[in-house]
Amino acid sequence: MTAGSRHIADNPNGAAVTDGAAATDRFAGIDTRLYLVTDSAQCEAAGRSVAETVQAAVAGGVGIVQVRDKDIDDASFYSLTRQVIAAVDAATRGTDRTVPVVLNDRVEVALRLIDEGENVHIHVGQTDTTVAEVRAVLGAEPLIGLSAANSDEFAAARDSGVVDLVGIGPVYDTSTKADAPDGIGPDRLGELAAEAGLPAVAIGGITADRAPDLHGRGLIGICVVSAICLADDPKSAAEELLAAFTGSDQ
Repeated sequence: MTAGSRHIADNPNGAAVTDGAAATDRFAGIDTRLYLVTDSAQCEAAGRSVAETVQAAVAGGVGIVQVRDKDIDDASFYSLTRQVIAAVDAATRGTDRTVPVVLNDRVEVALRLIDEGENVHIHVGQTDTTVAEVRAVLGAEPLIGLSAANSDEFAAARDSGVVDLVGIGPVYDTSTKADAPDGIGPDRLGELAAEAGLPAVAIGGITADRAPDLHGRGLIGICVVSAICLADDPKSAAEELLAAFTGSDQ
């Protein structure tokens, strides 16, 4: 990621546009509008591997991929992430696209991959490894995302000086996480995104039918799980979600 570039973000006045942020924009060259979080069980239920789902979804416009699986050990997670990296590479080969691969928590796996020359990133929750620890272990280059939902969590994220992105949600009721709270709704989401003071993405129960309601809420993107992992055609699902969120045909 080079300084002085611009990333594609949500434009309240119409289709997605490049956001002329600071010269140190950490999302330079990345299309942040559609962010996929993988679910291994859902992909399997749909008759595909995670890697197959990712490759099709990235071909359809997904710009960031987070590998998430709480039910496997680090060795299996490393193998899964390697498959996802290969799938992203296959989907973007011959293009100038940069699609980051983000690991959900698994800091030691991320460190191993970085040591092997891979450009991977991290997302953590409030009870996972702290963002300060993540930055200390992984260094300055990887992006760090953090789930945050209230004023204190936003303030802590800003004060840390190491958080690049906050994930806010759930926007709608979701079954992806058994312990997820009730959805906050689009209006409250917009208030929280404005309060966060950091680049923000929304997550939780987002579908193509709901995505238009999230346009113009101050987000740099939307995160989806089921809407792609359970889709009959992940490529078409990604295209539909992206068009619905941006209010355009891409």
